[in-house]
Amino acid sequence: MRYPTPGALLLLALVSAAPAMASDCFEPLARTRNYALGLPVHALPLPNGRHVLYLRSGPQDTRQHLYEYDVAQRGERELAAPQATPEHLSVEEKARRERARVTVSGITDFAVSDDGATILVGEGDKLSSVALPQGTVTPVAGTGWIAPRLSPDGRFVAVVRDHDLHVVTLAGGAEVQVTRGGSETLSHGLAEFAAAEELDRADGVWWSPDSQRLIFEEADTGAVEKHFIADPLHPSQPPVEFRYPRAGTTNARLRFGLVGRGGGAITWIALDRQAWPYVARVIWAKHAPPTLVVLNREQTREAVLAVDPATGETRTLLTETDPAWIDLAPMDGVAGRALPDWLPDGSGFLWAASRGTRWQLELRRADGTLDHAVTPAGFPFLSLDDVDAAHGSVVVTADPDRLSLGLFRVALAGGAPTPLAAEPGLHNPSFSPQRHDLFADSLNGADGHAGTMLRAADGSVIATLPSEAATPPKLPTVQYLQAGAQGLDASVLRPAGFVRGRKYPVVLSVYAGPTVKVVQRAPRLELENQCLADHGFIVVSVDGRGTPGRDHDFEHATRGDLIDLPLQDQVSGLQALGRRVPEMDMRRVGVEGWSFGGYFTAMATIRRPDIFAAGVAGAPVVDFADYDTAYTERYLGTPQDDPVGYSKSSVLTYAASLSRPLLIMHGLTDDNVYFENTMKLTQALIAAGKPYRLLLLPGTHLLPDPVLRARVNEARAAFLAERLRGR
Repeated sequence: MRYPTPGALLLLALVSAAPAMASDCFEPLARTRNYALGLPVHALPLPNGRHVLYLRSGPQDTRQHLYEYDVAQRGERELAAPQATPEHLSVEEKARRERARVTVSGITDFAVSDDGATILVGEGDKLSSVALPQGTVTPVAGTGWIAPRLSPDGRFVAVVRDHDLHVVTLAGGAEVQVTRGGSETLSHGLAEFAAAEELDRADGVWWSPDSQRLIFEEADTGAVEKHFIADPLHPSQPPVEFRYPRAGTTNARLRFGLVGRGGGAITWIALDRQAWPYVARVIWAKHAPPTLVVLNREQTREAVLAVDPATGETRTLLTETDPAWIDLAPMDGVAGRALPDWLPDGSGFLWAASRGTRWQLELRRADGTLDHAVTPAGFPFLSLDDVDAAHGSVVVTADPDRLSLGLFRVALAGGAPTPLAAEPGLHNPSFSPQRHDLFADSLNGADGHAGTMLRAADGSVIATLPSEAATPPKLPTVQYLQAGAQGLDASVLRPAGFVRGRKYPVVLSVYAGPTVKVVQRAPRLELENQCLADHGFIVVSVDGRGTPGRDHDFEHATRGDLIDLPLQDQVSGLQALGRRVPEMDMRRVGVEGWSFGGYFTAMATIRRPDIFAAGVAGAPVVDFADYDTAYTERYLGTPQDDPVGYSKSSVLTYAASLSRPLLIMHGLTDDNVYFENTMKLTQALIAAGKPYRLLLLPGTHLLPDPVLRARVNEARAAFLAERLRGR
């Protein structure tokens, strides 16, 4: 295929080249979501200690059902099935799912009352309740509900409709509108874009422990920039308006109110919105005040505020600072133990902060002062999973070798952690808040096994939840290495039929950005890359500076410049691997990635033509001035404060220097990385007379459609083969 003439725009139907690429592995990977469909997900033990709830679809079906597993009888029963009629989702619900990365259908969520007797089931904009132990399913009256939240006593559900908060009584369906005045630019009970997309907070309403009152978020987006997304596939439909806060522009204006479940007067929480525009966590625990975790706009200061529920007044329990940026304490597991995590008697709370080079779990007194450290200094703590105050212990997740996630029990008084799960890989536990003698452990194992085990308090396996997932015909054989002088975590995948001593073209599969670690000891994560490798490549990945999972300074090194150090590390790591693996042909190297990885790919292809012969950039951020406030300003500040940092980090600064083949792929209705990014890049390339290729995709930032995903992977493989094999 001839390269287009300078300045030409070529819309590639690269799928036509794919059949010669033996696409047999991409198709089944797409249909099975990398063989993850059919695995039990969101497993949650019930308070009775005898049953576990979970969701599961078929092996090639995204429609999830709700199941209950009987631990003693070793059997399951279906509690709720998805409706036969197709889903019809509102724009708001579609956006909420996009923020939460939900790409399945059917029953996508459930919640359980404190006594375990009532389950709230969500399917599209419809709700049902399931009464246990009978398993009776009762539809909740009304439709159009989004963001449902079950009350702790299981009698009520808080939901949002038409931008206002409502409370529905499950027995009888009586409905009360709790807030009023909601509009297209004023929502009550929903997390605003920044919280949902960048702060890992999906909730916009929280129940009091006694189910009498609620805290809700009011988000005023009237001053937030308007963005319009049109769907070219349906030109008769008007564009959809989104309020998207670009870096340096106005964020949503937030208030948080306290209100009775029957409505009435609202008590507004006293919050200095100028000082603390971001609210990252809202927690209302028994025997403890409502608690907010707030951030300044620069995200260099964080505070924990206690709220007086009678007056709304706040007092500061503790503050944290970091000259680069604050990382929010991670949350893990279905139970989602957000920090601060109050002890049952309210005498104190657990907190985590980056002390020195690593995170450390601490016990704080009720006034916020430090009591003692729970995890030892230097222990690679990641998240809090369970608190058993009666027995004086906690369960935490840690990464002992930087490539795995392990479970450990630690005395609440402090001391040496005790391993709970011996299998290497990625563990993701879930506990019932009321019980600690049974927990679910979803494992993506280093041996390629994936599934959910039920474990006793000592970590011993009691049972394994039933799975309907198909088994991969073969698992990737991944070589894990430490590359270069910095010992960067790296992985190497060789093609099927690999011949030692033969030279192979190389593909760097990359992300290279904040919050995402690519190299992990779980071969199933490499199924797509192994398929790419089987088309005749050696595929490698490297975690360089700016990525998590190592230490504070390593992760925060990219403050003010998101590209120079990552590019330096990826190149040095790649070259070090080339010296270790003689079959890597360093004259024929390509690079590919999506989202931040797409951004990095574009930069690498343009700036290091001496290393990279071709690149495939998927949904790239091109100019971070066009990306959102909460993410971008965390690392670069605002464009007004640091125009040099933004210029250094922009692909547009270097676009005129493109000298290697570049394929750009982007969804036209992407509401995360807007398509304007790719349009600006193509305009810059046209202006500079630089050839490029463009593959336009239907849909958003995610690729849930199996046919689309397969074709994208085929197009990527075809382009890289065309450009690397002939060199």
